[in-house]
Amino acid sequence: MLLAAPRFALPETVAEAVAALAERPGAVLVAGGTEVLPDLLWRRRSAAGFVSLRRIPGLRTVVPGLTLGSGVTAARLQRPDVAAAAPALARSAASLGTPQVRAEATLGGNVVSALPYRNLLPVLLALDATLVLASAAGEREVPFDGFVLAPGQAALRPGEVLTAVRVPVRTGFQDYVKVGRRNAQYVATVSAAVVVDTAERRVRFGFGNAAATPLRLDEADRAATAAVDWSTGAVTLDGAEAVAELVRRGVDPPEDDAATAAYRRHALGVLARRLLLRAGGADDR
Repeated sequence: MLLAAPRFALPETVAEAVAALAERPGAVLVAGGTEVLPDLLWRRRSAAGFVSLRRIPGLRTVVPGLTLGSGVTAARLQRPDVAAAAPALARSAASLGTPQVRAEATLGGNVVSALPYRNLLPVLLALDATLVLASAAGEREVPFDGFVLAPGQAALRPGEVLTAVRVPVRTGFQDYVKVGRRNAQYVATVSAAVVVDTAERRVRFGFGNAAATPLRLDEADRAATAAVDWSTGAVTLDGAEAVAELVRRGVDPPEDDAATAAYRRHALGVLARRLLLRAGGADDR
């Protein structure tokens, strides 16, 4: 029996969801269920009840600019409007689980899972995304950078609900790549995202499974920015090699049955080099 005393709420507004959560201590928020239900099945967590977010239409909206409701599914992130504004986000969503999982898995679930290997998290870091959180005390916005405190632990205050993710629209190359036993239907052994902002003349990376939390490396970002000829967009091979070395030195990846830390360190350097060369339009081999 998964729940000794199941208590279930189906709010239709964010305010109702916040109230329902306050009335049900120990209840778990659930949207697509692709994070929560496997955890319950494998007894990695318990729940004194559920507050479903599925009937709150405002959480599934996409506002140009770009603001994504936390209930937007991975499948929705692949559509042309999101792909045009945030190509790396669409690419990372495309390799998340199976089509059935992508139809249910939500942006908010990926974020709140706070697991360093989740597909969308390195991209949100590279994009410098902001989270909108609602509670009985009101609404606050926090940068995604720093929101994940440890594997499975996010900086959510008691009673808070993630309602939206604001993603700046950048004018430049974006991409996401991951290494795993398979490209889809398997969590990333390591992953990396790059976002080139031609307006601000800045390159920013995000890395997955490179440490206990999704990781950025300021030194690598500065070196990558310096490696770009901003008048042509070209990237030097030496500059890309230097960035790869900084990444290999800067990461602190886990070691488990999927890969050694040494393998992950090497692979992350390779991914950073390839992404930067692709950004410059060069051969990335």
